[in-house]
Amino acid sequence: MLMKKTLYIAWGVALVVLASCRQEVKPLTVERTSGVHEVAAWAEGVAEYLTGTGTVNKLESEEYYQNLREWKKAAFDERGISTRSISYIFFADYGSMAFRFADIPDSIDVINLWGGTPKLGSLDYQEMKACQEVKGMKVVGCRITRILENARWGMEAQIPSFMKAYNAYKYENMGRVISGKMTEQELESAALSAGNNALRADMQANPGNGVATLEEENPAWPEWCVYASQVLLDEIEQYGLNGYDLDYEPEGDPLSGTCFNTMVAYLSQFIGPKSGKENTLLIIDRNSGAGDASLAPLCNFWIYQKYGSLGGASPATESDFGGNLDPDAGWVPAQIITTENVGDTYSEGCHNLEQMASFQPSTCGQQYGHKGGFASFHGQRDWRLEAEGAEKGKTLRYQHHIMGIRAQSKVEYYNGTAAE
Repeated sequence: MLMKKTLYIAWGVALVVLASCRQEVKPLTVERTSGVHEVAAWAEGVAEYLTGTGTVNKLESEEYYQNLREWKKAAFDERGISTRSISYIFFADYGSMAFRFADIPDSIDVINLWGGTPKLGSLDYQEMKACQEVKGMKVVGCRITRILENARWGMEAQIPSFMKAYNAYKYENMGRVISGKMTEQELESAALSAGNNALRADMQANPGNGVATLEEENPAWPEWCVYASQVLLDEIEQYGLNGYDLDYEPEGDPLSGTCFNTMVAYLSQFIGPKSGKENTLLIIDRNSGAGDASLAPLCNFWIYQKYGSLGGASPATESDFGGNLDPDAGWVPAQIITTENVGDTYSEGCHNLEQMASFQPSTCGQQYGHKGGFASFHGQRDWRLEAEGAEKGKTLRYQHHIMGIRAQSKVEYYNGTAAE
């Protein structure tokens, strides 16, 4: 899809006009929310291209965006492993006049929709599509993988084992509501509990074989896995996303261990490096270092949530990145992304976000030896300036991201020859 952006700057107000041939998206005029934005160089050798929030292009031409898209596309090889360290943002709080997709620095590579998918046709949706189609960013959905606790995933997916128990309980107890012995709310809550209990039993009895099923000629996928996965695949299709980030938070939920591995394997047929589909990402994130090595060939990234309390994240270290440089045998450095919790710490300087961006493992220079990149949880809050609650002296919107991207861009990568 061809989209163009014309930028006008007058009396501190920039207007962005985005045109699209997509049927459900009409031509859009966006009034800037924060005046003329400061800018900073993002990579050596392309000094004419500036980035900040709401990029200002000196040349005011499509050439800038074409080069930007090509730079983003070159960040991944043919199987989806990163060829350079990328920048990744968990983005939320949109729908307000403060945090906008249009303000995300152009150099960001991947946007995680931590705030959910924006309403089709809305201003947020149109700005999100501009990030993808004009600026070459990848946008991925995100869901915490707790199938029993995550809203009504069982019902949403119409998983047969869940629905059978849910509907049976309602049918058998409707008379109690009619007689006044139970409220409709109590009936619904108890029916959901019955459905979840049945789904838990189904998953325990039919966990699948994890990644092993992917190697079978005709794998027999558990019914719950097919139905639950389809919810994510439908979301990708409906909103035109580039993939999905599975926030792996088991905590006793049955969608963990072998069941989680089975679901990752199933999804890997449709997104990620094994799918054969360009421009798609399959990502896992968790508050620990890279997990099960058998999942590595199926995924693009493992996002390591290094943040903890309000005290901020631990710095990135050599131990965060595996030394194995064979992407078919285990997680490689280029798949590991370390993450800071900007949401809790923006008023204190975002702590280690820039440190994570600057750090590179000792394997850098070898094929797949560079780190995957750096990420920010609730990274939109780096938009704030000192007067809006950020740390003292902060005068540039998304300052920590921009400085991190600049530092990360100065790394020499593998050039195709054997490492010395």
